[in-house]
Amino acid sequence: MTLRRLVLLIMAAALSAITFAQDITPEQKQNVLKSLEDALTTSAFVPGVDFKKWNDYLEKKKEDLDKDKDVTAFTNTVNKVLRDFGISHCRLQGPRATARRGRTAVADTGIAGTIEDKGIRVRRVSEKSPAQVAGLEEKDLIVKVNGEKPTKLEVLDGEKGAKFHLEIEKADGSAKQIDFEIQEYSTVRKETLTWQGDDTAVLRIYTFAAGYDRENLENLIAEASKKAKYLILDLRSNGGGAVNNLNHLLSLLLPEETPYGVFVSRRVAENYTKANPSGAQTPEAMAEWAPGKAKTRKLKTEPFKGKMAVLLNRGSASASEICAAALKEKADAKMVGTKSAGAVLSSVFRKLTEGFSIQYPVSDYITIKGTRLEGHPITPDVEVTAVKKDNEPDPVIAKAVEILHGQANRH
Repeated sequence: MTLRRLVLLIMAAALSAITFAQDITPEQKQNVLKSLEDALTTSAFVPGVDFKKWNDYLEKKKEDLDKDKDVTAFTNTVNKVLRDFGISHCRLQGPRATARRGRTAVADTGIAGTIEDKGIRVRRVSEKSPAQVAGLEEKDLIVKVNGEKPTKLEVLDGEKGAKFHLEIEKADGSAKQIDFEIQEYSTVRKETLTWQGDDTAVLRIYTFAAGYDRENLENLIAEASKKAKYLILDLRSNGGGAVNNLNHLLSLLLPEETPYGVFVSRRVAENYTKANPSGAQTPEAMAEWAPGKAKTRKLKTEPFKGKMAVLLNRGSASASEICAAALKEKADAKMVGTKSAGAVLSSVFRKLTEGFSIQYPVSDYITIKGTRLEGHPITPDVEVTAVKKDNEPDPVIAKAVEILHGQANRH
């Protein structure tokens, strides 16, 4: 082996160690907490929330933070403190999550799980990931990874090309073994349009973040408008994303220049207070006063003109909730499914030291009819808790079809 090749191999090993190392030192933790404090106290904003109290909350978890020896435990502890604020869109991300944010392709196993006494319980398997392709499913229990009982989630880390042999206990108690190799796969789930009969289209949108395809959506809405009297917008488990993408979708579903809400930023709040020093200092009052309303815009594709229903569940959050509320208030769309997340704050990401990043809120949101959605999940007009079973119709879609067609019959 040449000296140059040896040096390259050492460098590659070092890079791999940096990439997947999970240990964190007291000094690194202190650096992250200091930069996190700076972001929250100088830039984060939610009406009525005092981010200067951050350290008071943090002090309560000091003992846990001192015990944390790895990135995962430290990140989880900090996020517990952030949740104590009682607001959404405030979350610390470790170096790996930070590096992956915004990417539409990744190279990993695709497994998310939790540690149990017997191994790793699978909570989610990413679509098209190596593990899913090999046959791993949600609720499976991984009892061995490459011949060893797993005691931490990091045993599922690896670079492209890493091979895994998993021994699985299925939900019914049966045993299964699967083999796969880490390969890069796309995390994009393309929007789809399917049909329920000749006059009802179902538009499924998985995200408003990276992967949201404006051209595809304009084509799908144009297709639906040709023959559909009814449109079912499926936003289940859509966790939100970019405000611009939200506005784009609403501009395909509502008339041009339709006002649908107000984003209450620090500037809006300060201007309101100057103009109304003795007025109610609430997000709702600020939104009612604010001259600037969020409105739809003109696109090449004409907006859909038929009746609509929106499908929601607990995973429908942020931009999905804003979209659903706008369609309910401005187009009398019916909400079907289960309650949404009630997590509706506009946020940004900021890089911190040591490779970490923080997502933090910069504005609240109030609907055009004065409803604050943060902490107030959208309650469906018709609740459907049944879940789809193999080879059977989706009960939530079926109920939406029934509601839309029932409306037509009443008219």
